[in-house]
Amino acid sequence: MTGKGAPAAIGTAAAAVAADGVIDSTAVNGIPVICETNSFFRSVSFGIWINAGSRDETAEKAGLFHFLEHLVFKGTLRRDARSINVEIDELGGHVDAFTTREYTCYSAHVLAENLEQTFDLVADIMLNSVFPDDEVERERHVILEEIKMGEDSPAENIFDQLYPTRWSGHPLGRLITGTVGTVKSITKKDLQDARERYYRPPFMLVTASGGVEIGALAQLVDKYFGGLPQGIASRSFPELVTKNTVNVIKRPLEQAHLIMAGPGLSMADERRNELAILNTVLGGGASSRLFQKIREEMGLAYSIHSFFDQFVETGIFGVYVACSPQFLEKMWTALHGELSRLLKEPPGEEEVARAKKMHLRGLKMSFESPSSRMYQMASQKMYLNTALTHEEMISEIEDVTPEKVNGLAEGILKDGAYTVLALGPISRWKKAKLRV
Repeated sequence: MTGKGAPAAIGTAAAAVAADGVIDSTAVNGIPVICETNSFFRSVSFGIWINAGSRDETAEKAGLFHFLEHLVFKGTLRRDARSINVEIDELGGHVDAFTTREYTCYSAHVLAENLEQTFDLVADIMLNSVFPDDEVERERHVILEEIKMGEDSPAENIFDQLYPTRWSGHPLGRLITGTVGTVKSITKKDLQDARERYYRPPFMLVTASGGVEIGALAQLVDKYFGGLPQGIASRSFPELVTKNTVNVIKRPLEQAHLIMAGPGLSMADERRNELAILNTVLGGGASSRLFQKIREEMGLAYSIHSFFDQFVETGIFGVYVACSPQFLEKMWTALHGELSRLLKEPPGEEEVARAKKMHLRGLKMSFESPSSRMYQMASQKMYLNTALTHEEMISEIEDVTPEKVNGLAEGILKDGAYTVLALGPISRWKKAKLRV
């Protein structure tokens, strides 16, 4: 799959065993099942993934999938809301759900002996929730409070506002939670229709890691999802239009929060590992250039880091910083200076080797976490249409060179439009200084 166009269908390959024990198979009903067995683990982490998120909603119903993900825990034909919570606690593990711009996930980490009971619970809430009217209204209020809470957290809110600012009018620019207005407009029928359309193959994927084998996992998928009717995969890809934009949101805060963001890479871009290393060199740790210059040397900010986010057809790469308003202009000049220096004095062998070492150590430690492996395999399957082995993931990082990193930096820092977003006590004079 390339970085543009519709994603490939979530797999129909015949069962195959990878070198490190990853098994990629297809369940009876066409739902891909990926399992990494580790007999040393007494626990299992599994995820049931729906290839639909906020970008797949209409603008008028933004927040629909997030609302649905909340509401399914509020009662089924067999379990009321309290029974669901009691059962989760009694399992002694962790059951969770979350929504992103491109997918929804229901996950659990439990003892292997409780796998089938937990799978039964998660499948039940996904497919058989009854959406009681009083629970719909109660959860609507909870989500509205969640939105307000996010608005009260400037470090969180500025990232929420980044995507609508950069991709205004595009599905990727919608807020995952929706807005107060759109959440109020979502009806019980909207929720039922969304589940009916998307909670079925070919939108579904199941991944698991730990003390479980592929045969047992496939049997569970067949038992609980084998009778689901087939849907029709669809996702729109409107043209992405970006331009240099400065958006200042005045708030009576102690600090000014600032993001400068430009073009990044899609999830399937072959340079994705170079981007991860570039991000680490620029602002991904205490030894990074931004941290050393702006915090350690100049003392202008406590919090500064670079970041990237990736989607099917595009991505974003940027810098976040929070500082006192009186330091804003000086910090802005220093930030521009470090971005320019990234091109004039590109990372050499030592910087790139240190960043690679950080990634490799973190990656190898993640292999010992069933939850991390379950998430890794799902992301790779959804965006690359294959689950990578440990060796393949390590090799991709090891293959990164300074030349590749610097070539990527040249491409994404020089080309494309930039978005500047500032939140806090920022005057008109200071706004004029925030030019791209």
